[in-house]
Amino acid sequence: MSRTGMTRRWAAAAAGVTLATVALVACGDGSSSDAKSSGESAEPSPAASGKPSRPAFDPPVRFAGPAVDLPGAGQPSTTSGGAARPAVTLAGGVAYITAEDGLKAIDTETGASRWDVATKYAADKGGFGSNRAAPLVSADGATVYAAWNRDVKGQGTAPDRAVIEVLAVETASGKTAWSAEIVAAPSSRGLGATAIGADEILAPQVIGVDPGTALVTAADTTYAVDPSAGTVRWTKSDFRAVALADGVVAGGEKTGFGAGRLLGVAAATGEQRWTVAEARQPAVAAPRLLSATLKDKTLVVDAVSGEQRAALDGSGWRCRHDAQSLVLCSTYGYREADRGITVFDAASVQKRWALPDGSGRKVPKVSGFWHGAVYGEVGGEPLVLDGTTGQDRQTSAGAAPYEVDRYGGVVGSRFHPAAG
Repeated sequence: MSRTGMTRRWAAAAAGVTLATVALVACGDGSSSDAKSSGESAEPSPAASGKPSRPAFDPPVRFAGPAVDLPGAGQPSTTSGGAARPAVTLAGGVAYITAEDGLKAIDTETGASRWDVATKYAADKGGFGSNRAAPLVSADGATVYAAWNRDVKGQGTAPDRAVIEVLAVETASGKTAWSAEIVAAPSSRGLGATAIGADEILAPQVIGVDPGTALVTAADTTYAVDPSAGTVRWTKSDFRAVALADGVVAGGEKTGFGAGRLLGVAAATGEQRWTVAEARQPAVAAPRLLSATLKDKTLVVDAVSGEQRAALDGSGWRCRHDAQSLVLCSTYGYREADRGITVFDAASVQKRWALPDGSGRKVPKVSGFWHGAVYGEVGGEPLVLDGTTGQDRQTSAGAAPYEVDRYGGVVGSRFHPAAG
């Protein structure tokens, strides 16, 4: 597709990292629920509950004290790559977990269960267990969504069937808001399943919900579910949605062996809105931005219009939003020349800083990014960088979490409380 406008290029010394911006309509962060979690949720004030105030930091930069186990969050030992990420999302002092047998909410201060909602169908207890994706917490913190692969044994002459079970649960009470049962596409299960997204996740996942549509993905198929009825409105095979913004579903479509394109469709109908030819490995970069690989570049694309907003030299960059206003893209390899970080404003796509910067500073391996804080490691030692300037903010962080809220962060399947 054609691109117009003035282009500006930025170079990060030593790594040869370039961020090229296109002068197009700015993408706002908005309040779209396609972000995995805003890091905030409604919860009683300490005064109202009579409990002492829990230490909170926005953002936390140091972690210490007894860690809290998050049972059920870990993936099977056979999992690798991005799919190995534990199935947990933090919001407002609670860890929401897509466990084998249902959704769990654990108080990260005490480790006590807030509630536990089982799926209708039991999990397969054989083998190594099943992969699960982290749950989605709505932008207002009121609802959490998750999905599971389930095998349902037939009765009488009815055959066995494979389904995707979806749950929407009220975070405050643990009450089921709605549920759905989707007939699973054969290609989304077993050895025939193909990973289209950059995160390599094959497990079912709720990637976005608006007033009329809940988007559920499983391997190479996307389903649009009507939340009020729990029925499937449309299905698109060979397509993995990664973002829902302003009524547009954006993701990647497989067009052949090792070939694909970015695609945006209408959430209500599944009708095509835009495409970016030959771009593959889609991932969410921000509520209205997604990233993808195109030949030897990593693109950042507007999820609503399909317009290219930026391009980074080299494939394999992974981008993440800080749940406020910044986007960080990073790459990390064995060679120092393969490592880089670039941070830019999500709305204007103006670069803030990059590493390497010619000063000789080391490039951290990034684990998380939240509210202007970059969490990572250098030589195995956790540290925190300032997301606005790139300068060291805490060189003895105690942990390098990938999931963060104002009370602490998750490393592996344990919650580490914030201490500063």
